Amino acid sequence: MIEDENLKALSIQEQDRRRIARELHDISLQNIAHLTHKLQLAEMMIDKDPVGAKLELHLINKKLHEAMDDIRNIIFNLRPMSIDDLGLRESIERLIDLVNENHQYEITTDISDVSCENDLILVNIFWIVQEILLNIVKHAEATKIKFQCYQRDGICFLSIEDNGVGFDMENLERGDRKHFGISFLKERIDLLGGKLLIQTHIGEGVNVSVEIPLEK
Repeated sequence: MIEDENLKALSIQEQDRRRIARELHDISLQNIAHLTHKLQLAEMMIDKDPVGAKLELHLINKKLHEAMDDIRNIIFNLRPMSIDDLGLRESIERLIDLVNENHQYEITTDISDVSCENDLILVNIFWIVQEILLNIVKHAEATKIKFQCYQRDGICFLSIEDNGVGFDMENLERGDRKHFGISFLKERIDLLGGKLLIQTHIGEGVNVSVEIPLEK
């Protein structure tokens, strides 16, 4: 069962993410407004310096697309809004598709519907899945990923296995900087009152098992 104070801590974190998302919207809009001003200047250059204007427009177009991509990525990372509309299962499926957009992995999935009255718990389960998958992308050098997610007896069970290079658990326990992501992952799972089990050896891949209670 999740303690009230832990849920309050997670709620504060979630509120901060939403606040930052709103602020980033405002900042990004200012940047886009600046680019719009440059666009107007470039239009004025067309008659006097068509080559320079064309180069400027090309640069502005590139910067605008970069800004849009940054906005989408930042907001998605701050809050996976798809959970509100799609639910956890489809949100995870879309995340996996995004991770494998270049088809570099052979991914096997078994994802069941997971329901919970507290949406905050579902959002944090999504963050846990995302953190584990990002660790695989960054460090595993894997070619195969096996993912399982299901609900039983008020608990969400996650199992993520890869065939990558693995790592030395002693380095993790000593606080190796390479594994800071796992340290943050453990902190989040602890706040949720959950359990984390990591099984790995160098050259033998990693198997991560997570249990998260879905009831307060």
